[in-house]
Amino acid sequence: MKKIALFLTLFLLGFLNVNQAQAYTDSVIQGNYEFEYEYTNGGIWITKITPLADEGISMLKIPAKIEGKKVVKLGPKEPENGEWENEEYEENVFGVRLAPDDADTPCWPMDIYERTKKIKRIRIPETVKEITGMTFIHLQDGKSINIPKGVVKNVTGLTYYKWKKFTISPKNKKYKKVNGCLLSKDGKIVYGLLEERDKVVMPKTVTKMMLGAATAYDDTSTIVLPKGLRKIENDGFQISSKVTIKVAKGNKKYAAKHGCLYNKKTGKLVTGSAPNGVLHIPHGVTYVTGYYVSVGVRYDDTGSHWFGGGTQKMIVPSTVKKLDRILNFFDGPDCEIVMQAKKPPKLSCLLVHQGIKNVAVYVPKGVKAAYEKAWGKKFKEYSSLTVTFIEKKQ
Repeated sequence: MKKIALFLTLFLLGFLNVNQAQAYTDSVIQGNYEFEYEYTNGGIWITKITPLADEGISMLKIPAKIEGKKVVKLGPKEPENGEWENEEYEENVFGVRLAPDDADTPCWPMDIYERTKKIKRIRIPETVKEITGMTFIHLQDGKSINIPKGVVKNVTGLTYYKWKKFTISPKNKKYKKVNGCLLSKDGKIVYGLLEERDKVVMPKTVTKMMLGAATAYDDTSTIVLPKGLRKIENDGFQISSKVTIKVAKGNKKYAAKHGCLYNKKTGKLVTGSAPNGVLHIPHGVTYVTGYYVSVGVRYDDTGSHWFGGGTQKMIVPSTVKKLDRILNFFDGPDCEIVMQAKKPPKLSCLLVHQGIKNVAVYVPKGVKAAYEKAWGKKFKEYSSLTVTFIEKKQ
């Protein structure tokens, strides 16, 4: 019994010592950067990087070792209280987060945010095995970065930014880069665009697009989707009004027209652009939704985006049978919806936002009463809206 008691005592003491070691945070200065770190399984975890000067910081070289131990992890720790469920508390590895809405700066601390603008190249050592999800949030575009062979978590989130140069180790077992795009190792899945490109030609190997709601091709003039593309995850991706979508000849599922991409089999609008403020939905589309579909995405100084983006007018063809959350496409206060069908399509949730006040619905001659009967109650659910039905020769 004494041996068992002694063993348990030593075990508990060792356990406490390990926990204390893991919770202990220290820092080291190399060049014009201070690296805060703590011990983790397998080595050192750098949790915060602070640029200490306004000059001499264009190259951020993450150390491979600290105190003789390998640096294996990079990025801020997530709060245990769930604060990061609110984007106001999303803090990057430099300690930068969004400023409150009433602040006169996009991020704070502003001095650190301004210094991170001067970083041109980020060099991550091959010892790093993990990068946390918020590591580079709020970081400006136009920087160069490399991804080591062992990093496979949170890599897809790097498509949220546009890098001047993005390299990934050829020994990385999960990802590769082709034509500026992040692909799965077998080339079948594309996760997004990594680098600034005027024209993006998706590799012929791609059959699936895994694009989250915040992934955008905003700085691209043309996107060419491959013949073999069969699935677009999350029902869409974001483009700006200046982007032209093309689909390679022979694609059996998707088609593009009037700046819009749609599914030929389901009839669903996937995404679109609104040049000069006009969203012209192609004939053949049967279902239009503002959920997971964005048109003419807009951005602020921090890279944050919102739906809408300059659409003032929507032309809806007679093939459309259902409309859902369509006001999500518009900026306020005034918008026009031009309906070409004599029979009113089904109108579900409107999702009114962006300060929309006045909606003009243009319908074919002789069907104004039918539209007022079919849609009137739905619009009346929003007392802030003034809706006018107008007969117009199509």
